[in-house]
Amino acid sequence: MGTPPFVKNKRYSLSLMVAGLMAVGAVGSATAEEDQQRMQVIHVYGEHGQIDTATHLELTILDTPQTVTAVSSAQMEDFALDSVSEVLEYAPGVTVEEIETNRTYYTARGFDVVNFQYDGLGTPFIYGQAYGQHDAAMYERVEVVKGAAGLITGLANPSATINFVRKRPTEALQMGAKLSVNEWSGMRVDGDISGKLSDAVRGRVVVAAEDSESYLDRYEEQGNLFYGVIEVDLGAETMLTIGHSQDDSDAKGVLWGALPLLYDDGTRTDYDVSTSNAPEWTFGNSRQQQTFVELTHNLSNDWSVNGMFTRNSYDYDSELFYVWGVPSRANETGLNGYASEFKSEEEQTIYDIFASGNFDLGGRKHQLVVGYNQADVDSEAKSSYDYTNGLPVLGSDWADGKSPRPNFVDHDPHNHTADIEQEQKAFYFSSRLNATDELSVLLGARRAELTQTGVNYGASSNTDAKKTVPYYGATYLLADDLVAFGSYSEVFTQQAWVNEKFQPLGATEGTNTEIGLKRSFNNERAILTVALFQSELNNLGEYVRRDANTNTALYAARNFDSEGIEVEFSGEISRGLNIGAGLTKVDITDENGKEARLFVPSRLMKASASYRLPMMPAIKVGAVLKWQDDISTVDKKVEQGAYSLLDLALQYDVTSTVAVGMNIDNITDEKYLNSLYWDQAYYGAPRNVQASISWKY
Repeated sequence: MGTPPFVKNKRYSLSLMVAGLMAVGAVGSATAEEDQQRMQVIHVYGEHGQIDTATHLELTILDTPQTVTAVSSAQMEDFALDSVSEVLEYAPGVTVEEIETNRTYYTARGFDVVNFQYDGLGTPFIYGQAYGQHDAAMYERVEVVKGAAGLITGLANPSATINFVRKRPTEALQMGAKLSVNEWSGMRVDGDISGKLSDAVRGRVVVAAEDSESYLDRYEEQGNLFYGVIEVDLGAETMLTIGHSQDDSDAKGVLWGALPLLYDDGTRTDYDVSTSNAPEWTFGNSRQQQTFVELTHNLSNDWSVNGMFTRNSYDYDSELFYVWGVPSRANETGLNGYASEFKSEEEQTIYDIFASGNFDLGGRKHQLVVGYNQADVDSEAKSSYDYTNGLPVLGSDWADGKSPRPNFVDHDPHNHTADIEQEQKAFYFSSRLNATDELSVLLGARRAELTQTGVNYGASSNTDAKKTVPYYGATYLLADDLVAFGSYSEVFTQQAWVNEKFQPLGATEGTNTEIGLKRSFNNERAILTVALFQSELNNLGEYVRRDANTNTALYAARNFDSEGIEVEFSGEISRGLNIGAGLTKVDITDENGKEARLFVPSRLMKASASYRLPMMPAIKVGAVLKWQDDISTVDKKVEQGAYSLLDLALQYDVTSTVAVGMNIDNITDEKYLNSLYWDQAYYGAPRNVQASISWKY
């Protein structure tokens, strides 16, 4: 394993040392009364305050005419949700398609999630896939708005919008650190310091570092996160916020593609859970940097002007080995392999300026947001192959990872390069009109202009598009704790793919409609949502084949319909008992009325609960149950049957500031395939244990 990265990196270890020293001092100076107050703090699942993911309006979950899920910091802490993929795997209605160890897709309501936001500001997602593992320690919560919630951003899909809400500075001094270990020789440390630096300045620093092996043969992973943010009061009505984060993820023995699923006689393969085809020399290193600046000025008690700027960079560097073919059932021969050096870089510059506030009309107060958004994206990718050795024939020991590292040479006449520039401009407005005491109407629209130039693996990606996307919604208060809602939005998303004629597919378009009921419980500390939804998505690119001469991936334009029902519950139903649960039923059909996207489970259930024992308040127990229906490959030749995963959590408060915990994932040791998004797959993690010790002030 070597020296853990948090020891190698002086910046991270210094921050952790400061956190430790400050926390020790705080523990020593705390009074008994303060200890008792901290013991009485209640952590509620979900987020029942204000959200602005969909519209920039000041709306609560009850006010939002769509299904909204929020995974709070309490849930992340209870179930050791340390990465973004773990958080979204926990979120109801979302599937995490881990097609490889370092490449992941996310889906909701049958479609890929391509709309991501940070603090309500949308970020373009050209290819719809995430490289590497990204740390979740810097987020206060993660909001998931189901359906098409892309009113103020350049990208949308009738799947979901995921908004990562960053931690912000606090007035009061607070600190914490946590040390975790797992059974795969893994160790993780994270620290968090926040407080007032002066009367007008507040700051916060979050760091995390981990180093771990894996249940997969030869796979190891290291991660480092740094996040810092400062808030400055420039005056009584003006606040400037500046923040920066860097999230590094380095992995060895990474999969490109996965395991073969069928033998030459058509029967299913059945390998050990730890099986990997990746040689030890393979690696995948990702770096994500984000710098953001926000300026908020209150013009009056009712109006404010907000300016947001974000500069994002994503770098990925890898050397990979792909195994393909159909093995012999008799001796595992018959497979081929080839290696690739793959690098990608993406730079994003995003501006968002908007004014928001209240106005009076007809004797009632209403809300209005008017703004302008622009995103400039420059994305490049480069592949180099080993042509000297051709496509080597692998022996029966292909799973031992002994294939040698080749010399990668870039002498492909088509350069195998993607170089795409996008410019997205949009004017938007959103409003909430309170027609009566019970009825509120939401109206909005976005005028989007998208320009795309460049090449994608030898084919031109030049295309332009313009469209005005409307948004309609309404909520009606049936009783003090019961709300009926409905919403309609259109979809408009640019694509980088080309068809069989090497022509750009252009934008995908569609609609999303949702109606339902929301009810609050326990003084709005818990919310139940029941929703019916229907979506259409047209001209969506679906992979067909790779051109033999140019190696260009070719896509066909397809039309899909999705409809279903979602039931979600989140919050505290009684003191100390928190529940987060969701049930999703979705049916997806193509233009011919046939069931489609079979890798998406048609039934999905996730339920979690934590309970602080009233007779022993120092003990908190929790559990997560995840169940999904059958899935299969597109050709239906391989099926993963329905399965359940059960995770358990236990925490014991040693003192008011120190706690120890244990998390056991997949306690029944279920064997299952991670995803059938492609026609290859690998197995999910078996039963595993993580132990931790943490302290907070």
